Amino acid sequence: MGDDADRIVAAYLHSRGFVSAESALRQEAKIKPLESLQDEARMQAAEASIPEFILFYNESEMNNPSAYKQSYGRLRKWVEDSLEKYRMELSSVLFPIFVHAYIDLVTRGIVDQARLFMDAYQADHMEAHGADVVRLSSVTSPALAQENDLVRSFITNRYCVRMSRYSFELLLAFLQDNKFMLLTRLVNGHISIKVDHQRPGMYSALDDATGLTGLTFSEMETFNQQPVSLGLLPPDPWVVSEIESALTQNRMDVGEMRDELLSNLKREPPPDAPARETVPLPNPKFSDILREIESFKELKARINLDRTTLPSICCYTFHNTYEGLSSLRMSDDSTLAIAGFNDSFVRVWSLKGDKLKDDSDCVSLIGHSGPVYGAALSRDNKFALTSSEDSTARLWSLQTFSNLAVYKSHNYPIWDLDLSQDNVYFATGSYDRTIRLWRTDIINPLRIFIGHNSDINSVRFHPNCNYIASGSSDSQVRLWNIQKGNCVRLMKSHIESVQSLAFSPDGRTLASAGEDCLIKLWDLGSGKLIKTMTGHSNVIYSLAFSRDGNQLVSGSADNTVRIWDPKTADATELKREPGGRLKALDASPDQLGVFPTKKTPVFHVQYTRSNVVLAAGPYLGGSA
Repeated sequence: MGDDADRIVAAYLHSRGFVSAESALRQEAKIKPLESLQDEARMQAAEASIPEFILFYNESEMNNPSAYKQSYGRLRKWVEDSLEKYRMELSSVLFPIFVHAYIDLVTRGIVDQARLFMDAYQADHMEAHGADVVRLSSVTSPALAQENDLVRSFITNRYCVRMSRYSFELLLAFLQDNKFMLLTRLVNGHISIKVDHQRPGMYSALDDATGLTGLTFSEMETFNQQPVSLGLLPPDPWVVSEIESALTQNRMDVGEMRDELLSNLKREPPPDAPARETVPLPNPKFSDILREIESFKELKARINLDRTTLPSICCYTFHNTYEGLSSLRMSDDSTLAIAGFNDSFVRVWSLKGDKLKDDSDCVSLIGHSGPVYGAALSRDNKFALTSSEDSTARLWSLQTFSNLAVYKSHNYPIWDLDLSQDNVYFATGSYDRTIRLWRTDIINPLRIFIGHNSDINSVRFHPNCNYIASGSSDSQVRLWNIQKGNCVRLMKSHIESVQSLAFSPDGRTLASAGEDCLIKLWDLGSGKLIKTMTGHSNVIYSLAFSRDGNQLVSGSADNTVRIWDPKTADATELKREPGGRLKALDASPDQLGVFPTKKTPVFHVQYTRSNVVLAAGPYLGGSA
């Protein structure tokens, strides 16, 4: 009553023109002027929300333990019975409402009703969000809810969804007409709805930034506007001068390519290329001169690929692994293969049949005490790196085939690692939800990158070595600045775990894929999704761009290698089934070719320097 009286007196003073007295009263009573309230209202209207005046639910609904089950069941049936063009968008709110309804019941101590609610509707979301549903179902008391990371993530962050204006108005009208104030409170308090002015059902390549991002749509756009330097590094001045001197004095035989090689070395770097001094690099060696010349020769011999020119494919099959092969990688020059196994062994093969040690083309490296999940080879094939369940990474000499160093910092299994093109830095991604940056000559990490909400499944260095991309089980893809140690791009469109990443040769596009069987292409300059490509029917393990960037190859657990066109910008029309999972009616037009194996899931794919595709995986069809 006191606040109302203050407002009445202030209104009376205003009507009589007593400005000073009105101002003094407003300051003492802390009454906000109308202009201030209008400004606050405009700021709150930036994101679509359900008006506050409908959030007063009656006491009987709040105290009814079965209210969530009844109202959610009605909403679910209404979404399933809606027209197909609306169903795709309306179903996107079912999962976050399901999660928050269960969390609310558990935190209020209504555990029996929470279990009934979980048992009734968890099957709807197992296909698209199975891992989250399993973790959520283990929360059976208020104490467990306070300790669970997933619950904390949902409580502290808004879940972002997109829908058309008409679909949003349909949802709002349904909740109002049926007086489902509990569900209305959840939508308004925990879901950020981005309203697009497009026709209902038109899910285009702009279908990004959805899910539990921790940011609203407007905050996401601002976040992804941070400046980035994506251009490739210019050649080292010492290397250029040495090659020029050798060519001028005819100390180097390159035939008719002399003038073309000189012009290629003197090319101007892109305007957004970082300086070579941004990230400390080792002094170049004479071997770098030879590598630069060999790279140019290979460039001249490279096959130019496009939509009508498909590459040759060579598939390596590993027999008698007994499902024990856990990681696989090939060298940049396609002469070596390295594999990690569940029995903690690391094995290196010569793909040319050369003898590596003791007249054998295969050597075993022993040192880890758990399954080996990550492996990488240096560009000069002189050393290798591996990571394991034992929470360590190890450096191996490929000349003496011995262990040179052990890197300890992670507290949990390391799922993946990647080595930069300069052979100096490497990155590890772990179950502890962190990415760590290392130097091969220092056993302690240089940086720790924190931001993901779940395991880091894939890490890759940018071609200019100034950034690291990471893919996580939280379905997010992030780009990290090595020098500053911060996240500069957050990309969210996957609905399940991200398992593989690949940068385009020019460093301006990133491809991601994972358990949702979708391949996403991202523009790193803006952080926007370019398009989604569909065709695989199982988890995608590996991605690689061709050396000219005109094609993309993928390897999957569906026993196929697929070739894609990353250049066209047309998006596939996708359908969203109840529960939120996106599926394509058919393979997208970007798919240029499908190459099935007999019974070999494809763990690794890459293009050789001449643009031939190499694929590899274990044969799982029984004894060979």
